[in-house]
Amino acid sequence: MSSETVSILVINPNSSRIITDGLKRNLAPCIPPGTKVTYFTGPSDAPPSINDEHTSQQSEQACLRLLEDSSSFSKFDGFLVCCFSDHPLTYSLRKLYNKPVLNIFHASLIQGLLLGSRIGIITTGPDWIEPLTKGAVDFFGGNGRFVGVEATGLGVVELKTDGEGQVEEQVRKSASEMANKGAAVIVLGCAGMAGMERMVKSAVQSAGLPPVEVVDGAKAGIELLSGLARKAG
Repeated sequence: MSSETVSILVINPNSSRIITDGLKRNLAPCIPPGTKVTYFTGPSDAPPSINDEHTSQQSEQACLRLLEDSSSFSKFDGFLVCCFSDHPLTYSLRKLYNKPVLNIFHASLIQGLLLGSRIGIITTGPDWIEPLTKGAVDFFGGNGRFVGVEATGLGVVELKTDGEGQVEEQVRKSASEMANKGAAVIVLGCAGMAGMERMVKSAVQSAGLPPVEVVDGAKAGIELLSGLARKAG
């Protein structure tokens, strides 16, 4: 790391470039000063979307075959894994490079703690409800701050490829339900939800519920990781 710039690798561990493109658009306006960002998309043998523990492991193995090339990747000061889960690639990269590595799941929860007293997650399919609930409860402990998880029923790629009206309807419905449960902070529980903060806030307002803060995991992650990488350097 130079004295002025930290270099971050933002990793989309699935093989869908449309998700990486969305991350680029979403992060471009909010990259911290003195931070250089490079983007990585999982190779063709990585799953197009990560839907469960099995596809998480598949994506880790596929990505790691490329990322363990130290001649290409040891130059980075930090790594952001853009899957909204406790993705195993987080730990593989920490062990491999001994540098700051963060996933957007943990980044979201850390930022959520700073913004409000009760935190809820809206995510993609119902298969994510149980693992995200367990991960959040393990993270927060039994302090009552975690409200729960609402699933939109949409997959990560569907968030970018289905009709805009259908996506908005499902996201707004889940956001309203989460706010109705008492969440003061709503976390966007998928990299494919990047840029949907206004939609969520509007849905809650239209439902006549108290306003909420909204956390985008990729934005939270790049802000936190930039500071961690600078400190580590």
